[in-house]
Amino acid sequence: MDSSESSESRWVCGILKRAMVLMRVKGRRLTAGVLLLVASLGVYHLVSISLAETSDRVILSPTHLACQHPDLEVTNPEIFKFFHQMDPLVCGEEPEWVAVRGSVAAITEDAKAKHGDIECAFTEVLRDGDDHVKRGFTTTTHDTFTFTNTDFYSVSCTAQDGKTWENTIAGIREAAEEVKDNTGWDKLPQDALHLNYIMIGFDSLSRNTFIRTLPRSYDFLTKTLGAHVMQGYNIVGDGTPQQLIPILTGKTELELPETRRRMGNRAQFVNVFPFVWDDFKKNGYVTLFAEDAPHIGTFQYRLRGFDSPPTHHYMRPFYVKTYPEYKNHPKLCLRNTPRHKVMLDYLHQFMTVHKERPKFAFAFHAELSHDDFNLISLADDDLHAFLTRLRDDHHLNNTVLVVMSDHGHRFSSIRSTQQGKQEERLPFLALALPPSFAETFPSAADNVRMNIHRLTTPFDVYPTMQDVLHFPGARLGQVTSRGISLFSQVPAARTCADAYVEPHWCACLSWEPINVEEDMVKRAAHALLHYINTYTAPHRSLCQQLSLVQILWAGKMLPSEGLLRFKKNMDVDGFLPDLTDGTAVSEVVYQVTLTASPGLGRFEASLTYSIKLDTFSVKMDDVSRTNKYRDQAYCVERRVLDHLRKFCYCREPPPEPQDT
Repeated sequence: MDSSESSESRWVCGILKRAMVLMRVKGRRLTAGVLLLVASLGVYHLVSISLAETSDRVILSPTHLACQHPDLEVTNPEIFKFFHQMDPLVCGEEPEWVAVRGSVAAITEDAKAKHGDIECAFTEVLRDGDDHVKRGFTTTTHDTFTFTNTDFYSVSCTAQDGKTWENTIAGIREAAEEVKDNTGWDKLPQDALHLNYIMIGFDSLSRNTFIRTLPRSYDFLTKTLGAHVMQGYNIVGDGTPQQLIPILTGKTELELPETRRRMGNRAQFVNVFPFVWDDFKKNGYVTLFAEDAPHIGTFQYRLRGFDSPPTHHYMRPFYVKTYPEYKNHPKLCLRNTPRHKVMLDYLHQFMTVHKERPKFAFAFHAELSHDDFNLISLADDDLHAFLTRLRDDHHLNNTVLVVMSDHGHRFSSIRSTQQGKQEERLPFLALALPPSFAETFPSAADNVRMNIHRLTTPFDVYPTMQDVLHFPGARLGQVTSRGISLFSQVPAARTCADAYVEPHWCACLSWEPINVEEDMVKRAAHALLHYINTYTAPHRSLCQQLSLVQILWAGKMLPSEGLLRFKKNMDVDGFLPDLTDGTAVSEVVYQVTLTASPGLGRFEASLTYSIKLDTFSVKMDDVSRTNKYRDQAYCVERRVLDHLRKFCYCREPPPEPQDT
């Protein structure tokens, strides 16, 4: 037992001793109350495990939770062997000639001292739809330049010694009159928390991988800022949109208007979605949305994109301009600046320029982590420095800071392991609350701490943001609610079914590995291929029929004993469980991972087996392709058939590349 546990045990014992003395003095009238106190404190002791003690394991869940989380070691050798230390990122020897501070860009004194007088031309980079940019006005200066009409400028400089320098820069333009008139703390609703909301996201990082690859940032978040890491945070679907759409709208993509590009004229622009930043904008906040990797944008890759900027500050035009130019810069850099740092700097400029206004921001970074879970470690020092600056500049005194990821790695060697599959379903979510929050809203702060160990999902982030705008007070969440604010107490009885998490994505489930030679496993594998082949059958002239090569892994899931026995809570705090129920099992879920020919595609799915009907069923949206298909599906990519990409092996080989 370490010192923290010893001190907590002494605290609990002291309370119990005083309670026993009080019981002897007051008599039997207090017996029931003391017994409830004893039971509650016992459960509290289980729940209040220090975050610092979880650096190498997931959690030690209280046994009365309906959702039991897997014990996934951060340093598990089976997983850790895939990680290695990266060489430092070196961008270039020549320092930047132009530095941005808020709304002002200045030619640096170091550049002038080295090269003599410098003349720079600043040309506006203007949005021209979501996939193009255009040039605007050009202004020439020998000193400083103020951002006015846009946040992004192409800069071309010529020095007295004949040297030249070019780059595209990002800053926060001066607030327009429309922003000044419609934003401000005095514009917020009376029941608002009067806090900024800043969310920083990373693509394809499990919670454990965040801890492995960003250790300095993780330590600063948890130990210095006291961030609460949601250890039961579970994905609700496959890929980035299926996490971010529930976070930003509270709904699934299928519940919203049609916006898929392949639907042609039926597809609307995604502005039609009820984005939460629109609510913040209407209620006096200045807003920002930034996402890199424009070729795979969350709302542009499959969806139609935005027909007008969704927020006051929208970074996509910057990346549309610079992405084709990456080949002209050092790897992962824009001249002498790491590209991930450009986004962090842009967010910091936003916080600085609008320091006196309420702010909402969501910045999502994909380049470093989408395809390689080791590269993200290159951002650790810069992310740590960014978080430190936010604290030192006092931005966090009135800010809810959220650091998150969408899901774990989907295409990688780590994904082929048992723990890798579980980690994919457990992304990172941490909330750092202002220092004064616990004093002003103690019950809400207690609920956030309680929810560390509860099953939570992207659907819960949306009502949390709504609470920032309209806070009805701390409360008990309802198990029937799909989305529960993290300022409310998430019920201990919550299951994946309650939270609208399909069995395939549920990390709470205890998968029992079974022999791939079992008859039921073979039936499940053939059933999966039958569903895939039926799905592609209408396009058999393009896509070949698949056949089974090998079953790589199989598991069987039955509801946990806790789920079967848990009936309800016996007290309003959710500490004492009623374990008197007995639910009959009518379905078994089998998970299989297999390879199919031609193409050796690797597929994974959960199939529900009905004991009564003796049949398997599966949702095609939940079938995963876990290795890259490259050009195997080239024949459907340029047609209105992108839904077949992960299943189709084209009958004809891809055309040879044309010589230019």
